[in-house]
Order: sequence, then C-alpha cells, then structure tokens
Amino acid sequence: MFHFTMTMPLYLMMISGSILLLTALILRFLLKNRLPGYFFPILWGMVLIRFLVPFSLSSPLSLKLSSLPVPFQTGYMEVTASEDRLSLMTSVAEEEGTSVSDAMAVPGVPAVSAVEEATGLSITAPSLYGSVFSRSLISAVYLLGIAVTAGILLLQKYRCHRKLKNSLLIEHNETINAILCEMKMAHVLVYSNDEIASPLVCGLLMPHIYLPTRIDFQNQELLRHILTHETMHIKRRDNWMKTVMLAALCLNWFNPLVWVMAGCLASDLETACDEAVLRACRDEEDRKSYAFSLLAMAVTPRRSLLLYSAFSRTEVEKRIQRILRYQKPSALMLLTVFLLLANSTIAFATGIQAPFDSYLSSTCYYGSDASRWAFKVFLTRDIALGENPGQRADNTILSVLKADTSGDPELIGEQMKEALSEEFHVEKNAFDPVCTLCIDDETKTQEYAAWELTRDENGVFCYQGETVQSFTDEMDRTYQSGMGGTFDIVVQRNRFGYITAVTASQDGIIMRLTSAPVKEEP
Repeated sequence: MFHFTMTMPLYLMMISGSILLLTALILRFLLKNRLPGYFFPILWGMVLIRFLVPFSLSSPLSLKLSSLPVPFQTGYMEVTASEDRLSLMTSVAEEEGTSVSDAMAVPGVPAVSAVEEATGLSITAPSLYGSVFSRSLISAVYLLGIAVTAGILLLQKYRCHRKLKNSLLIEHNETINAILCEMKMAHVLVYSNDEIASPLVCGLLMPHIYLPTRIDFQNQELLRHILTHETMHIKRRDNWMKTVMLAALCLNWFNPLVWVMAGCLASDLETACDEAVLRACRDEEDRKSYAFSLLAMAVTPRRSLLLYSAFSRTEVEKRIQRILRYQKPSALMLLTVFLLLANSTIAFATGIQAPFDSYLSSTCYYGSDASRWAFKVFLTRDIALGENPGQRADNTILSVLKADTSGDPELIGEQMKEALSEEFHVEKNAFDPVCTLCIDDETKTQEYAAWELTRDENGVFCYQGETVQSFTDEMDRTYQSGMGGTFDIVVQRNRFGYITAVTASQDGIIMRLTSAPVKEEP
C-alpha cells in the first residue's frame, strides 16, 4: 500500500536529492559508455524532480524517518488519544472483571498513563539549531546565496540576449527551409549572428536556432547535420530541462554535487542528441561525416552551456569516439535500460519519506497472571489506516494479550504485527510493537526479596541488609543512585522478565554475584 503526500520539507528534499544524485553520478561513472545516451538525461530528470517537488511516497521500502529532527522549527507536537480508547479499556476491564488500570498502563510502568493517553501528551521535538538568532542567520545566508546565484545566471542570460538581439532572420535559404520541412520543424525560425562562434538554440515557448555567420551555407551536408542536431534539442525540450536544472541550482547553490550534475547534464544532453542524429544515419560514412561536422562547429564557448543548447568543444574527442563506435542498442540492452530505470524510479520515489507522527496505539496491558508486559505500537512509515485507527489498534493489541499464554514478549510482538496487518490490510513490518515490563509493586517486592533485595523505611534499596550506593534494574526501569552505601547493584532479567542474577560491584570490581537457574517458561 502506497501513501502519497506533498509534505516533504525542503531540508529533506535536499538530503534525499543529494543521496540520489550521488547514486546517479556513480552509475554514470560506471556505465556511461555502455548505456544509450538517453538513459542519463532521464535519470537526471528524476533527480531534479526529487530536488524540486515536495512529494512523499510511503511504501514498504521507505526508510524510517519519523523521529528525524526538523531544522528551523521549534515547539512540540501533540500526541492525543480519544476518549473512545479509555472507554474501550473500561469495557474490556468490566468484561474480564479487572480494573481499568489493569487493562491499560499500571502504576510502576514508566510509559504514559491512561489519563495522559486520554487527554493528550506533549512531546518536545528537538531542533537542530538552538537560538532564534542562529536560525535567522542561517536563513538569511541561504536566501542571500539564492539571490546571488540567480543574479549571476540572469546576468549571463542578459549578456547573451544582447548578442542575439542583433541577429538576422534567414528567410529565403532553400536548403535550410527544405531540411526543416523534411524534419517537420518548418515553424522554427533560423537566424544568423556574427557574434556567436557555434550554432545554438535559444528560447522556451518559441525556440529559435542561431547560426554563426562564419558557417558555409553552401555546404548542404554540414547544414543538415547542424539543423538535425539543433532541432533534436527542440524536440527533446532540452532547454526546458536546463531551466529546471537552473532552478535546482539556485535552491542548492551550496551543494557541490548539484554543480557537478549541471555540467554532467549539459554533456549528457549533447550525447543524447548525437545518438538521436546517428539513428537517422544510413551507414558508417554518414557517421564519419557527422563527426567531421561536429568537429568543425565545436569551439570553446564563452557563454554558459547551462543557458543554451549548442555545439561545444566540451569532451568533443569523447563524443566523436562515441559517434564512430556507435551501434544501435540490442533488445537485451533495451531491457537492461528499462529495468534500471524502473528500479531507479521506485527507489527514488519511495526510498525516503517525510517525517510523520508514528504514534498508533495507547499503552495497553491486559493484567493476567501469564502476562508481564505492556505494549505500545508505533508506525514505521506514513500510511492511511482508515477510520479510528487508534481504537482498532488498541482492540487488536488487547485481543492478542488476552489470548497469549507464553509470556514471551518477542512472540507476542510478532503476533501483534500479524494481527494488526490483518486488521489494517498492510504489511506487518509497518508496525513496531514496543514492550515494557509491567509488574505491580507487591509482586516486585516479593521478587526482590527472593534475591535479598529490600527497601528501608525511606525507600532506599538494601542488599543483604546493607544500603546500596546505586541500584539498576534496566528492564524494569528502576534506578537509584547517590544513596551513600557500599555496593552498586545491577539486576539482570531474562527475556521473560524474571530475575536471573544480581551483581554487586565496588569501584567497578565485582564483589558478589548471586545467580540461580530459572525456568524459561513463566
């Protein structure tokens, strides 16, 4: 089951986008010469979507990020439980002849109480930045970086626009018009300009082709190669993709990986257009002719290749080598590309989800002799569970606790996950049961006494009649310290919650170790 929202925060978009970008760069390094040229522009498109679109698609493959701290935010989130949950516990308790405290969290359990669950519990969400001043400073620096980056790119755009403003429209060149009509691109206007060194495409809604005046307009083969290449940029909407890239660059100006991606994207778009032209070539001689045309028009550009689609000397030798050894992809290669793109899409879309409220159930305790555990269930991913999910979860948890006779928290947890999976029709790993040892004070006193652990009139722990310095029962979450006694006591329990050993140490040296075999079954 998938759950789609548009709640991905900006900082998480940046983190997840960077992870995906690094993965794409590794794939490009390993497979660039083995995959068709159109593969990587598609891959960069998916990375750009992750950087710019705040979608969150939760799936069984998503990472667990419910507790990730949120920068630039402070305060708390409310975790509430409706009165219906308390009523549910009351009805179950009346049915079984027990008290409400037996059916929910009981005294001595450090989890939230029934009153807290029914009225609401405030949990502080940690902030990555402590003071208002530091958050404001970081925000100001970030916004300033966006403004500076956008200003530099706009300045480059303005300078190029001034050069292209003096271009002359080519209207009566029969060779150019015939080539454009043949490619069904007769609506595209072609200009000549004496301030540019190589052909380029400029414009988004109505893109135009600009040719340098130094070009040999009598060379029909050269014109065909140039116009075919440039119209491929128009058909593939490469200038649109570069514009989206510039938006991501402005928002992530501080991220060096995004700048690396910008250069790779410009290069990969040229490679993809080269291959698109080569697919129309009839034989090897045509490919060689295109390679010579590419070399003739390729110059070291003075303008930014991020702004326009143009011939460039960037990696020109590699491009020509790729052209000369080009072969049409086989069926196996196409299948490989399809599988890589499909897997990449799934991983990119669902690998990381937005932070969410993971609380599902109340802290539930059945109160039978066989059960020593209270359970609270959390969600591992953002998911829609229908109406009254908390009440339904509580009911399911109590049913499992009622039927259990093992007292094994691991087994109970698995049974709860299976029961909740059946109840909500999602995978069982979407649920995370957390158990707490739940023993009433009278039973706990009897267990401690069997191991020569007692309390004096002030409630301070004593071991074999001697006051202890510190006391730790981690599974029961009972702690004392600074009592001025002699020993540091550590109580060890097995996975069923029964005491198996009591260790008395002094200055880190074990002085006494009391242990005895206990039954593995309650």
